[in-house]
Amino acid sequence: MITTALWSFAVFLASVFGAMLSVITLKPKYSRKVMILLWCIAGVIGYMMSFAAYHINLTDDTVGILGLTALVVLFVVLFYEGTTSEKLFISLTACLIDNVCTFMFCGTTDTVVGRRLGLITESPYDTPNLLFFIAIKLAVYAVFFFLYRQFLRKPLQDMMESLGGNLGSFVAAPAVSVLGFYIINIFTNRNNIYPDNRWFFPLYLTICLIFVIEFWLLYYSVLQSSRAMKSAAELGVAANIQKSMLPCIFPPFPERKEVDIYATMDPAKEVGGDFYDFFMVDESHLAIVMADVSGKGVPAALFMVIGKTLIKDHTRPGRDLGEVFTEVNRLLCESNSEGMFITAFEGVLDLETGEFCFVNAGHEMPFIRKAKEEFKSYRIRPGFVLAGMEGINYKAGSMKLEAGDKIFQYTDGVTEATNAQNELYGMERLSRILNQWAKGTPMEILQAVKTDIGAFVGNAPQFDDITMLCLEFKSKMRELTLDALVENIGRATAFVEEQLEEIGCPQKARLQIDIAVDELFGNIAKYAYHPGTGPVTVRVEAEHQPLCAVIAFIDQGIPYNPLAKEDPDIAAPAGEREIGGLGIYMVKKTMDDVVYEYRDGQNILTIKKKMES
Repeated sequence: MITTALWSFAVFLASVFGAMLSVITLKPKYSRKVMILLWCIAGVIGYMMSFAAYHINLTDDTVGILGLTALVVLFVVLFYEGTTSEKLFISLTACLIDNVCTFMFCGTTDTVVGRRLGLITESPYDTPNLLFFIAIKLAVYAVFFFLYRQFLRKPLQDMMESLGGNLGSFVAAPAVSVLGFYIINIFTNRNNIYPDNRWFFPLYLTICLIFVIEFWLLYYSVLQSSRAMKSAAELGVAANIQKSMLPCIFPPFPERKEVDIYATMDPAKEVGGDFYDFFMVDESHLAIVMADVSGKGVPAALFMVIGKTLIKDHTRPGRDLGEVFTEVNRLLCESNSEGMFITAFEGVLDLETGEFCFVNAGHEMPFIRKAKEEFKSYRIRPGFVLAGMEGINYKAGSMKLEAGDKIFQYTDGVTEATNAQNELYGMERLSRILNQWAKGTPMEILQAVKTDIGAFVGNAPQFDDITMLCLEFKSKMRELTLDALVENIGRATAFVEEQLEEIGCPQKARLQIDIAVDELFGNIAKYAYHPGTGPVTVRVEAEHQPLCAVIAFIDQGIPYNPLAKEDPDIAAPAGEREIGGLGIYMVKKTMDDVVYEYRDGQNILTIKKKMES
C-alpha cells in the first residue's frame, strides 16, 4: 500500500507540474481564491485516479500518462479564458514538457544514481528509492518551472496573441507526442525494459531527445507562423494607411463642373512606392501629381509619404512649379540616408483659362488628347530625379488646354508590365488602348487600360506598382456680374455670344440662346429686386458627350421659380390668353433643358443647349 501511494504520488507530481505550467501561461476565469479551491478539488480527483489505477496494476501507466493528461487538459479548458485551441495547445504542450522532464531527467537520474547509492535493492519500487525519486522530481520540476517562466512563457503568450488564439492546426503535434509516450511505455513494460535493464537508459534518452527536438521544431514553426501573421497584419495596416493617404473618392470635386479626374494604384506588394495626388491649390487651380519611388515595400512607402507631403506643402498659388521641385529636391537630399530617389510629374491647371503648367523630374511623358483628336505622347524634357543630387534647379513648362482635352499620366509599371513570355506591355499597346477609349470618361479609360494590361500579363506575377491618372478639362467657365437693369441686357447677351463663339456654338443654336438670354435677364431685371436693383451673375460653360452650352443666371432677389407657372395656351386667340408666361414658354421650347433651384439665398436658373441644334 505504501509503495502504491508513493508511486502514485510520484506519477501525480508530473501532472501537477504540467498544470502549473498551464496556470502561469493562461488567464484564469475566476478569482484567485476560487481557482485555488478548484485546483485543490482537481488535485484530489487526479491523485485518487492515479492511486486506484496503480493499486490494480503498478506497471500500467495508462492513467498515469493518458488519464492524468486528459484531466489536466479538461480542467485547463474549463478554468481558463481564451479559445479552445490555444487552451488545448498550452495544456498539451505543458504535459509534453512534464513527460520529457520525467523520462529524460528524473527516470534516468534515478536509474543511475539510485543504484550507486544502494537505494534500489530488488526493484525501483523499493520505498527508499521512491522517496529519492520523488525528491529528484521536485528538484527537476522546480528547475524547469523556473526556466519555463523566464524564457518560454512570454514567447508562447506573444505567439497566441499574434495568432489571435487560432492554434487549431498546431494542437495535433503535442497530442500525438503525449500518446507516443504512452505507446513507448507499453512497449518497454511488455519487453521487461525497466530501469534495471541496460537498454532502459539509452532508449528513453533517445526518445526524450527526439521529443525535445520535435518540441523545438514545433515551437519554431508556431513562432514563425505567428511572426508571419503579425508581419502580414502590420503590412495590412500599412497598406490601409497608404491607401487612405491617396485621394480615393470620385468624383473628388462634384461641385466643379470644369474638370473630371480619376486615378488608381495597384501595388506589386502589400505597400508600394508609387503615388498620385490631386488637390485644389486655390479656388481656380487644380494640381495633379504622379510619382514613383525607387525600391519597393515599406521603405519605399515611407519615402513616398515624405515626398508626397513635401510636394503638396510647397505647391502654393502663383508659385512656379520649377521652384517647388527645386525646394522639394533640396529637402529630400538632406534626409536621404538610404539613397532612394523619386521620379515625379506635377501639373497645375487653371480652371478658368485652361493654362496647364507642369514640371517633370525624370518621370514618364504624359499622353495628351486634344478634343476630337487622338492621344499622343507629349514630349517634355525631363529633369533629374528628386533626391538624386543636391543643387538641381528644375524648370516648369506650360500648355493650353481647351474644353474636351484629356491628360493621361502613369508610372513605368504600366508600360513595363511583363507577360509570361517576358514581353513588355509597351508604349504602342498603351497608345492603342487609349485611342480606342479616347471618347470615354477618365474612369472608363483607366478601367480599359487596366483590363488590357491584365489580359496581356495573364498569370505572370506583377513586378512593379501600376499607377494611372486621367484628367479631362471639360469646360472653361466664364462669369459676368451686372446690375439687374434692363439696359444691361445687351451687355449680358454680348458676353454670352463671345463665349459661345469660343466653344464653337452653331449659328442656329446661338440665335436661340440669344433670345433666351434676353428673356431671362430681362425678367430678373424687371421683377427680382423691388424696389431697387441687385447683382445678376451670368455663367457660361461647356459640357461634353454630347457637347452642350450651359448658361446659368444667378440672382439674390426674391425667391421665384418661373417654371412653376403653367404654359400659356398658344392655341387660344390672343385676346383670350392670360398676360405673361410666353417668354419662359419659348425658352423651354427652344432649350434642351431648363432647371430652377433656390440655394443659399439665390435663384439659380440654368439652361442647356446642345451644339448640334
